[in-house]
Amino acid sequence: MSELTTSRLSGLLRWIGGVLVILLGFELLAVLMANAWGEEAFHQLLVDTLLAHAPMALVGLLLMLVGSRLDFPAQGRSPLRWTVLVVGALMSLALFVAIPVQVGGNQLIQLEANRSVDQKRSEFEQAQQESQDPKLMEMLQAQLEQAGQVSAEAKPEDKKAQVQALIDQRLDQLKQQQVQAERTRDLTLGQRRWGGTAVALLLALASLAVALAAVL
Repeated sequence: MSELTTSRLSGLLRWIGGVLVILLGFELLAVLMANAWGEEAFHQLLVDTLLAHAPMALVGLLLMLVGSRLDFPAQGRSPLRWTVLVVGALMSLALFVAIPVQVGGNQLIQLEANRSVDQKRSEFEQAQQESQDPKLMEMLQAQLEQAGQVSAEAKPEDKKAQVQALIDQRLDQLKQQQVQAERTRDLTLGQRRWGGTAVALLLALASLAVALAAVL
């Protein structure tokens, strides 16, 4: 590869890398414009934005570093490499700080999800208890007869069977809602733990490694 081609390639890598890093800055700036530090939702949005765009910025830092080494292989700590060091260190620090914020957000989400599951479970248990109350069964049968869902001319045992079938159908729906709420809670928390907290730790370590590689 000729020296001119190498110079053009390194310049392109540095330019693309710089753009990727600047894009992260713009994304964070857009969130910071809200200036709502007292709200937990703002903290979570800031962390989510950082985690979503940090990989892009990390690739940008790598491209800048590779471009610098291609263009000036014998040069030591150039201004560009100092830039990679500073930005990489700041990214690493921000990601390490984001970990406890992410964990705190996970706990809040878990509390809300548990409340939703408990509510669905309570609705199912209450409906199950009501289905065993003879007086409520009679009231429900009368209401269903007025609504035309149960034939008034049917035999008593047939009416009871139709009412019980409708109750069982309702209980099945409530049980499915409870199971769905539990599944949604588990999937959401699992995704945030492994796709959020663990990723933040890995990105923080990777950013620190790139920052150190810029001056070593």
